[in-house]
Amino acid sequence: MLPPVSRPAAALPLLLLSACFNPTGATSTGSTDPGTTSDSEGSTAPSATSTSTSTGNTTPPTTLPSQTDPTTEPVTTTEPVTTTAPPPGCGDGNVDDGEECDDGNTDNTDDCLDSCTNAFCGDGFVHAELETCDAGLDNADDATCTLDCRPAECGDGKLCPACDEECDGAKGCNGACKFSERYVFVTSGTFQGTLLGGLSGADDQCTNAAATADLLTGRKFVAWLSTSTVDARDRIGAAEVPFKRTDGMQIAAHKKDFLDIVSPMQVKINLDAKGELVAGEAMAWTGTLADGQKTDPSSMCGDWIADGNGRKGTITATDYRWTDDGTVACQMYAHLYCVQTGL
Repeated sequence: MLPPVSRPAAALPLLLLSACFNPTGATSTGSTDPGTTSDSEGSTAPSATSTSTSTGNTTPPTTLPSQTDPTTEPVTTTEPVTTTAPPPGCGDGNVDDGEECDDGNTDNTDDCLDSCTNAFCGDGFVHAELETCDAGLDNADDATCTLDCRPAECGDGKLCPACDEECDGAKGCNGACKFSERYVFVTSGTFQGTLLGGLSGADDQCTNAAATADLLTGRKFVAWLSTSTVDARDRIGAAEVPFKRTDGMQIAAHKKDFLDIVSPMQVKINLDAKGELVAGEAMAWTGTLADGQKTDPSSMCGDWIADGNGRKGTITATDYRWTDDGTVACQMYAHLYCVQTGL
């Protein structure tokens, strides 16, 4: 028999230390863990459901990472603004490839623009030596700056409504580019009050009729007609010039005279745009009283698009009845008075 081998005394504390180590950090109380069972000899065996952990492994962290992936915000890309940049080297005083000119400065009032292109009428810059205006794409013969980069002016033969011109070089146009008289006529055709199409439809009838007469070229006409919201007298402008028939006979000396409910018209308004006598039916739709104001809304054929009754005038009358002579059914046919107004 071999003699017994003595075990080092230091081994016992290590065994005790290993038995006392608890990787979860819990303190043992001596009670039996519900997850273990005891045998008849008092030894403790692990339960079938417990998980064996090697003392040599690192304990998993008790705090788990978030189950939700971090949200990645979409990256917004801003498209670059495309501009027409001057060619490389523009402004160095040398005319390089791709340049029309290069004067070495940024002055846009001379012959060469800072884009190294030649100045021209319509480029939007006023060429100090050659132009007095330049509105770029807004240049036009009927605008305040004309196509030759000159300011519009009365007498240049180019009508400029934006310059408050009614005419320029047309027959009957005075030195202030205003018509020296206003014409008034009655349509040769007749229309049902229900089918006039409102003020715009009636104005179109006057415009079409005026277009048949050379005398009225360049003049604007509106129907002498009121609605529930508009007085006829407010549609004919404020110019204080004579009102005439198309044969040249004066109807009234000025607007106040035209609207005078006491003084009669000097002549009947019974000639058409061509100066021809309108015979037959003498009614004209007006919806207007003698002073030019609107009549009762119930007498306007629903603003000239519906059934009902409409106030009329009589084209053979020179007193107030020329515009205010009772009402008739809107299904009836009647003429229209057309009065020249400002542009």
